[in-house]
Amino acid sequence: MKKTYRTVLVGLTGIGARRPVDPEGIPLYGPMPPSHASAYHQHPQTELVGVCDLRPEALDTFQTDWQDVWPEAGVYTDFGEMLREQTPDIVSIATSDHAHAELCVQAAESGVRAILCEKPIATTLADADRMIEACERHGVPLSIEHTRRWDPCFLEARRILRAGDLGPVRTIVVEMFSQRAMLFRNGTHLIDLIPFFADTDARWLVADLEDGFENYSAYSGDGGRDPDLEPYASAYLRFEDGVRAFYNSYKTEFPGSQVTITCEAGRLEVSDRGGRVIRGDSHSSWSASELQTGSYLYERQLAAVHELIQVLENPGAELVSSGREARRTLEIILAMLASHTGGNVRINLPLASA
Repeated sequence: MKKTYRTVLVGLTGIGARRPVDPEGIPLYGPMPPSHASAYHQHPQTELVGVCDLRPEALDTFQTDWQDVWPEAGVYTDFGEMLREQTPDIVSIATSDHAHAELCVQAAESGVRAILCEKPIATTLADADRMIEACERHGVPLSIEHTRRWDPCFLEARRILRAGDLGPVRTIVVEMFSQRAMLFRNGTHLIDLIPFFADTDARWLVADLEDGFENYSAYSGDGGRDPDLEPYASAYLRFEDGVRAFYNSYKTEFPGSQVTITCEAGRLEVSDRGGRVIRGDSHSSWSASELQTGSYLYERQLAAVHELIQVLENPGAELVSSGREARRTLEIILAMLASHTGGNVRINLPLASA
């Protein structure tokens, strides 16, 4: 018999607790989970035993949406009380960006076995370091939910790069557009893909933020609810091994994102819509083929949960989106703020911890 892991969730936002509509009339059982709660619902080794939110109305909505699945789940407005009463194995943190640190440290010190935390890891390096230190000191795996790191298309693109099929990486261009193209809330997903594909560390960058954010030197959003409180951004990054990367986002009605990786002998284009491998026969003739990926039992949020369980059951196994990986992404974001407020100056990396 496989072990069942007791899980709790704090933060009943959409990404925390949204329940998808189950398909009808076709032999498919359960859509790919769009939230932490739905991932625990679909994973055979987890049981959600408690949820927490400061808003009573969010707790009421959770009970309405999930009553048939978890009628006995405890509901709390006090996180510490939930930890004491439910003694969970795994904690999910899906609160506002700047609230992750205190909850993560508290959970690690309470005796939980693993933590799945929403992105970005935190909004300051000091907070990120506190989270990482507490988890490492207590032997608690910390996974940060940069979703595309568990997406077959993005993982296949990285496999091709690592295999050297297209030669060394030369440039990485990442674009993101939508009304919610905010730097911390949604931008972190796309910025995270730059070191993910570069497979090395950034050494310096220059950046420019949205007009009207000239003095935006530190996070001052509201957890992603109001896009007007967070800027979009553009940046140029230099990595080790000569890799050059460009990040560009804009708040537009046109939605979507795209990553283009140009190598010595070809190019990869990858997005949430799929991927292509492009080779050049000449300046006037390029050939393209669809990026071929398999079908997988666990992807995205569900894969994040399954990976945590695999790490717990296989000592020495590594997380694809660890706290230290997520800290690297946060450092890039904070360096972008420093460059902009300093007059678009070059900022060397790594940054000093606050």
